[in-house]
Amino acid sequence: MMFCIVLLAIAVYLAIPVFTGKGKLLTTENIKKDKIDAYVKYMRLIYLALFIVVLLMAAFNFVEQVAYTTEQHYEFTEDYTGADGNVYPAGEDHTVAEMQQILVPTESSGSMCAPVDPETLPYRYTGTTHTLKEQYSFLSFLPFETIHVLNFITLGLSMLIIVGLFIFIQRFTDKAAKKKAQEKRNSPVRPSMPKGAFDFSDYQDEVEVKDDMFEEEQQAKPSKK
Repeated sequence: MMFCIVLLAIAVYLAIPVFTGKGKLLTTENIKKDKIDAYVKYMRLIYLALFIVVLLMAAFNFVEQVAYTTEQHYEFTEDYTGADGNVYPAGEDHTVAEMQQILVPTESSGSMCAPVDPETLPYRYTGTTHTLKEQYSFLSFLPFETIHVLNFITLGLSMLIIVGLFIFIQRFTDKAAKKKAQEKRNSPVRPSMPKGAFDFSDYQDEVEVKDDMFEEEQQAKPSKK
């Protein structure tokens, strides 16, 4: 069920560029300037195809995981006396839940048994059945095996679309602009001093003004005899 939710979230994310023509998935950075319009147009079509496939995958996965009840079956190869004291004849079909009750003593039996090695028990796996739940009876035209196969087909289609998407982006990418952008990102940032850090003209003017004031003060003082 969790996988279905993840797929639906992906479908919603894909719906943004498909139906609005906006979003990060349609970023045209480093795309050839004369190809931007065509790039956006075809990218939306590719995302539309992926959107449909992801929705189908979510639907098939939901039916396989939720709409069907899966049950494994076993049978004893010889008559077997269970933990409850009853004898179970060979060849009789049992589900996993029934086998657990037969092989494991319950509290009501009041018996204590040593652990049993499953490899020494005389039973074998006979198969798995998939039963459609009653509330999903309208899906009876889709057997479990068909749903299982469709799940793998949609998964394969999604992978092909993603690979095609990367190839398409590479064909529309301006290699020179991309290389220049990468070099700019990778270039180290050199620390720089503030502008005018080594401009001492103002300081020099201030020093000269102070020197003139000092000389005037000295001249104003009476000379000692």
